[in-house]
Amino acid sequence: MSVVDSSGWLEYLAGGENAGFFAAAALEAVALMRQGKVIVLDERLALVAAEISLQERLPTADSIILATARAHEATLWTQDADFAGKRDVKYTASPR
Repeated sequence: MSVVDSSGWLEYLAGGENAGFFAAAALEAVALMRQGKVIVLDERLALVAAEISLQERLPTADSIILATARAHEATLWTQDADFAGKRDVKYTASPR
């Protein structure tokens, strides 16, 4: 399973220079979204995200995204430099 970060969606949907990097993951994610799985940000996930935020020095929103990916044994696809070098992340630098 893959999770595409908002920076990846914007790049893919806008047809940016890195759109190809995200294409396979984005298409997989769209197919999965059509199956209708919604992940609730519950207390357990929020606490894990807070821990990740402190340990990995990530902003709150980013830590929630990464915690969600890890909780579901997914790979996070992004071009957000905050995620560079993190476990369970496929990162490519933004061309901008």
